[in-house]
Amino acid sequence: MRTLVIGVPLPHVTFDNYSFVSAPAFSDYRRLIVETAAVSTSVEEVVSGAAEHRTFAGHPVTNGPSSAQAFGLQQLLEMRRRETEWFLARGGVVACFAHPDVAHPGVGESCGWRRYAWLPAPPGFRYDQHLLPGFGIPGAELNEPDHTFALYITELSPRFAYRTTVDETAPNFSDYGRVFARSRGGAAIAVELTVDDGRVILLPPLLETEPDRTSTAQILHACFERCAR
Repeated sequence: MRTLVIGVPLPHVTFDNYSFVSAPAFSDYRRLIVETAAVSTSVEEVVSGAAEHRTFAGHPVTNGPSSAQAFGLQQLLEMRRRETEWFLARGGVVACFAHPDVAHPGVGESCGWRRYAWLPAPPGFRYDQHLLPGFGIPGAELNEPDHTFALYITELSPRFAYRTTVDETAPNFSDYGRVFARSRGGAAIAVELTVDDGRVILLPPLLETEPDRTSTAQILHACFERCAR
């Protein structure tokens, strides 16, 4: 089974690496890895014109209405939300390297698009309110050894440090949320959220991805393989 990887190139024979803008439809996959900070980078590059971005079909993306010559950014963002809703409704699993939610006020034709607006949340949970900014030191304590993404924690914890913690006081959190790793101070930093028939896995990001992207890809692939059992 193939995995769509967004924003952080990971070399694996089953991984398809793209940007948030250039990727094919999310709903054509059952596994998804997203570097959420890279989502913001792609969106802001389109807004500012700092870099050219094209759709999977090759259309240039512009911060304005769609036309015969270009695809509008706001339409692309709406498309990504729709695709992710379908993805989760089909039982898809998305692993996100979690960063705090931020606003992107420069998106044309938008009332205030945000970093996680493409990603549905469980009822009562809001990414802008319940992902709390934090700057942790490397390391984590695994409290659910049987979790499908436990290997990410046990193998890579010296190389990551959380940038956000999950607010466990969110309404009805225990109905949809599962904390499987905590910081040394006890904060929830690795969390599974049930959304529709799918799962959103929030993971602390790596401090650096370049030193050993191959082993990171192998570990994440092994985690997804455990999901399929």
